[in-house]
Amino acid sequence: MDMLVTTPKSEIDNSRREGEAVEADGGYWFRTFRFKPKVEPSDRIYFVENGQIRGYGIIFKVEQMTGGLKNGFQCETTGRMWGNEGDWIIAYKDWHWLKNQVSFKGFQGIRYIDRLPDLKEKLRGDAK
Repeated sequence: MDMLVTTPKSEIDNSRREGEAVEADGGYWFRTFRFKPKVEPSDRIYFVENGQIRGYGIIFKVEQMTGGLKNGFQCETTGRMWGNEGDWIIAYKDWHWLKNQVSFKGFQGIRYIDRLPDLKEKLRGDAK
């Protein structure tokens, strides 16, 4: 099931730096959650930034942080620690920009695209 999340305004610059690093050096992006989102590898994770859905990544890993990661998972680009032991990591790569951005107000949490049929049609018909 594809999901939609918001990049907080305070993280947009970090997101851009991470994207540039992945494009230049390979690798992947990740997002942490306190609960297991209803997604599987090969699903899409779409992002709202500044009121626009701009693109998506392809999820390749969904796993729970274990093994003593009490202080979280470190971003290699920013050096920041994210999440705590027991949180879930959604890892994604293969970024795709939308041909036409879709207006959507930012929000906290997750929205599942399958539960928003009008949005699902717009997104699936517009992906590069």
